[in-house]
Amino acid sequence: MKRTLFLLSIPVFFSISCEEKIDIEKEKAAIIEVIEEETKAFFDSDINRLASYHIQDESNIRLTASKGGYSYDVGWKQIESFFLDYFENEMGPGEFYEVKKNYKIKIYGNSASAAYDNFYYNENDDLLSTSIHAQFLEKVNGDWKIVFYTSIYNSTWDNEEEAESNDQVGAEANSED
Repeated sequence: MKRTLFLLSIPVFFSISCEEKIDIEKEKAAIIEVIEEETKAFFDSDINRLASYHIQDESNIRLTASKGGYSYDVGWKQIESFFLDYFENEMGPGEFYEVKKNYKIKIYGNSASAAYDNFYYNENDDLLSTSIHAQFLEKVNGDWKIVFYTSIYNSTWDNEEEAESNDQVGAEANSED
């Protein structure tokens, strides 16, 4: 009986010890590189380069919330259309840039989550807004790809008076009569 258990345990031992170990720090660095390079491609208005960092099927989702409302795009075709429209109507290459800080990344085998603080600047280095971003990524053929992106802008008021005015309106709307 002991001999049988020993013989049966040998393949289990080898399969466990032969599993490929994940280098968490290497994977985190690769994820940060994908996020940073995807952002550079966005600000270069390079749809082909930008697309290379995304899962290009119907599972891809993009959700943003700001002072002006929110956008919710499902599927790569809709997301790509958003980017192309933005490139054509909203900005030119080199006019803006972002700095990302405080990355928090969790690896789950071939998927990962990443959250970070984002700072949006114009070409004169004026801070225009700040936001919190979260992304989910999947590893496809050895490369990390973005499958879900969300951002919440937390400094969207043009000035403090507008923010105070909005806070007052919100307080009035939420007060009990």
